[in-house]
Amino acid sequence: MSGVYIRKLDANGFDSSFDIDAAEFPNVSAIENYLTAQNQTILGYMIEYYNGRTISPKFKGYVVNERTSSISGPFYHDNITAIATKDNSSEMYCVTESRELKKTNLLKLNDSQLSAFSDPFTVKNPFDASVLPGVVLSENGAGFSYSNKYMAGPFTEPTAGPGLVKNPLYFKESYLARSETNWIHLGDEHSEKQIYRVDLSFHKNSCGHLWLYVKNDEGLIKGQYKGMLKPHMKVFTNMRGRRFKIQMMIATHYNFPWAMREMSIGHLYGKSF
Repeated sequence: MSGVYIRKLDANGFDSSFDIDAAEFPNVSAIENYLTAQNQTILGYMIEYYNGRTISPKFKGYVVNERTSSISGPFYHDNITAIATKDNSSEMYCVTESRELKKTNLLKLNDSQLSAFSDPFTVKNPFDASVLPGVVLSENGAGFSYSNKYMAGPFTEPTAGPGLVKNPLYFKESYLARSETNWIHLGDEHSEKQIYRVDLSFHKNSCGHLWLYVKNDEGLIKGQYKGMLKPHMKVFTNMRGRRFKIQMMIATHYNFPWAMREMSIGHLYGKSF
């Protein structure tokens, strides 16, 4: 971590600020201990960067869809060690590292409205993600740290270990749900298209924070962080190309689900060559 800005009351009782080099401190706890030792009235502090790792789970689970020849995962909530579905049923079972047997009914995802919740996220409050479970993600797409993996930006290959996250948002007791399409040409592989926005529809009371990006065949990437999920969301891109990839990332809390109903791509056709 580096770039820590601190607000305090000076000797005359006025609001003032100063900064410290966080490279001298191994974690957030060390920074807080330093501030306590100053014997001053600290109003708050802001960490501009996070340079560390996140906790990696011991076990990971995957789900294979034989009908579509696809695989999803890894899943590591609740330290799942095994997962299976019941034949001719919508029920799914799992066993956890603590030897608990849990069950869920997949048909509940058909409900148009999930259970109401109070916002569990305090994204501006730093915590040491190498000690406490959670993810640290950049508000402007400059670094994503999750499950001891690091992505320098959208569409980059994840690497194991720590990394630098600029303008970090902190999601305690959360994981990163990440999905990416293959190259899509929107029905015409020869014509140039202009994607002007991506529309998303989520179940009511879906909980999570959304990042969405589009990449064209020339490597141009556009997209943005959209904040807390809403029933209807729009991500404006305004980019041209013949084929595209879409990457969606959602910071997801352990105890509060989300479900996407639909994704549609607003686009216009241009010249063929």
